[in-house]
Amino acid sequence: MFLAPFFLFFAAFGAAIPLVLHLMQNTRTVQMPFPTLRFLKVADKHYSRRIKLENLLLWLIRTLIMALLGLAFAMPMIRRSGLGWLGDAPRDVAIVLDASYSMGYHSGGATVWDKGIEAASAIITGLSDKDRFCIYLARDQPEALVAEPIGDKQLGLKRLKALPPGLSSSQLAPAVTAALKALRKADTRRERELHIITDNQALAWQGFGAGVASEPAAQPAAAAAHWNPEEIDKKTAVFVSLLGAATPENSAAVSVELQPPVVRQGATVKVIAKLMHSGSAIDPAATLFIDGKEAGRRSMRAGDPEAAAPSFLLPPLDPGVHTARIETPDDNLPIDNAFHFLIRVQGETPSLVVGSRDDTLFVRTALRAGFGRASAVVSVTPDQITDQTLASYACVFLCNALPVSGQAQAAIEDYVKLGGLLVVLPGMKATADSYKAWTCLPGFPSGVEELPFSQQNRTLTWDKPQHILVRPMREGIAVPALAIRRRLVFEKLHETTERLVSIGADQPFLLDRPFGHGRVLMFAVAADRTWSDFPLSPFYLPLILQCAEYSAGVGAKPPFLWATDSLSLNAQFPDLKEIPTLTGPDNQPVAIRNAVVQGRTVMLAENLTVPGIYTLTAAGQPRGLPALAVNLPRNESDLTPIAETEIPKRLGTDRVIMATDLTALRRLIEEHRIGRTYGEHLLWLAFVLIAIEFCYANALLRRGSRLSDKLAVDSAGRVQKHAPLPEPALSSR
Repeated sequence: MFLAPFFLFFAAFGAAIPLVLHLMQNTRTVQMPFPTLRFLKVADKHYSRRIKLENLLLWLIRTLIMALLGLAFAMPMIRRSGLGWLGDAPRDVAIVLDASYSMGYHSGGATVWDKGIEAASAIITGLSDKDRFCIYLARDQPEALVAEPIGDKQLGLKRLKALPPGLSSSQLAPAVTAALKALRKADTRRERELHIITDNQALAWQGFGAGVASEPAAQPAAAAAHWNPEEIDKKTAVFVSLLGAATPENSAAVSVELQPPVVRQGATVKVIAKLMHSGSAIDPAATLFIDGKEAGRRSMRAGDPEAAAPSFLLPPLDPGVHTARIETPDDNLPIDNAFHFLIRVQGETPSLVVGSRDDTLFVRTALRAGFGRASAVVSVTPDQITDQTLASYACVFLCNALPVSGQAQAAIEDYVKLGGLLVVLPGMKATADSYKAWTCLPGFPSGVEELPFSQQNRTLTWDKPQHILVRPMREGIAVPALAIRRRLVFEKLHETTERLVSIGADQPFLLDRPFGHGRVLMFAVAADRTWSDFPLSPFYLPLILQCAEYSAGVGAKPPFLWATDSLSLNAQFPDLKEIPTLTGPDNQPVAIRNAVVQGRTVMLAENLTVPGIYTLTAAGQPRGLPALAVNLPRNESDLTPIAETEIPKRLGTDRVIMATDLTALRRLIEEHRIGRTYGEHLLWLAFVLIAIEFCYANALLRRGSRLSDKLAVDSAGRVQKHAPLPEPALSSR
């Protein structure tokens, strides 16, 4: 294939010129004034034959020079692969565009995302009328922008230009697999191209595992299962465009933790922020803002083990919900410079004690003594449970309160599911059937055992000494001993139950079981003195208080949420009765719909993908209150680049064409689709032959002396070679 075939005529014409000149060349005749001409004719014939041979070689060189010059201007192009070896062929093109938020990195005056859109547009613009294309976006899950190969270039360009930057992480493997499947559905007689446009981040390539000895621990198992190296056949050309910075740098807060997780008014609370950095070592820095005001700043030296997790002490805060964020210094990826969270400060959060006045006496006394105020305890009888708003209590104690009505039981179990703490202390009112109706209990009691006098003295054993509830008890009391007259016998324990305290090898004293987002604690003895002397022991007060304090870490609402496509508002706000108004950080309303999940109608908020604080306005509220803090997944903030040599190994093929900018991509696409231009190479070859011809012609000219200089005639009339004359001797005179 030639870009300028018209110059082939000049190549043929130029190659004929040396031939014509060679034929027109006159044979030089040496005239000698001797009568014996026959000897001269013989010598002249031998010499002329050698000259003709030398001129033939010179003619061939000159002919090749002229032909090469003509071919060079004709611009020959030869394809290295594909169906059309000497020309163009129809093709189907699949474009996979990385749509993660790391593509928002500023590099060279523009974001990588803008460069990616420009590259995808250039690929589509360069297609011929008989070519087709499809476009897939690599997000958490692949998204088809153009699912099947089409030829409408204007439609593809319009959709690309309207595409907003990504706000999620990405996996390239599922999107590449989907794109290759779309190509295989098309005409197999057409050429196929796969274009992967991404930044230099290694994270997006974790889903590919071909040829890699060991995958990073953070690789999702589901992503790795998507890829099969055999997806790429020999007919598919693979282009990979790495448009990001070669050495990107980025700092971000990746998580925030409150200690303790439930903030009570007047308590000392610590905020621990986890930081990460990609690129060269720098001194990390973080700033804490509460309600828009700076509340602390931490600057540390690189290499300090505590630098990655700076801590802040919260200032005194009023009860309510406070907005907060951890900020890192401005960099080239601004979308992850702020990490948002909420601080929910509780005022007086009482405990609900259910049972008769006598059954709850010791529990009420312990709670009021421990918290120092009568308002710390609300006491009701079992038939008053349904009149209470259980979500407003830190924990619920059932003291010889079973059995209860089915409505009360359902309310208590829902309270635990949504993050509440239930403490069950048995009594004589309940039977084995009373316990079987419950689904949240740690164990399944079979009855009450009366212990003989000789077996009543028992020593408690701390089965989980490092448990948050048991650890203070273990450190404060040396040998806890009790006199137990009767105990609850457990037929079996639930598989998720932990035995915290025991009074024998197979005789649990205190059990703990997670249920939903909450937990259930269950004692083997009653709350009063009818079963044991536990209420009179020195560890009764601290153990009951520990149960109440344990609620601070049970079911605590997380200070932040990760961006998600769907969120159940009922799990976050159990008291919601009607669909509220949820407003995002961009002041746009969030769509909320009712849906049936596991047989229950719940309210689902959709597309919580914009990072920041969301406000909720319920019925009867004058304005929205901070309700949710949403952050983008921070694994995408790790901009550690991937080595170019690693990409073919992960894809499982060596036929990968790499480009690092749009100019190189266009050149490589042109070489693949049209062919590589060899005009420059031919020009250089012609210049080399010109130099050879010049040197060779000059050498012939220097050797080309006249025949009379080489021949002589002796006195007898014989022709002979002329011997070189000796150098004249210098006279001594």
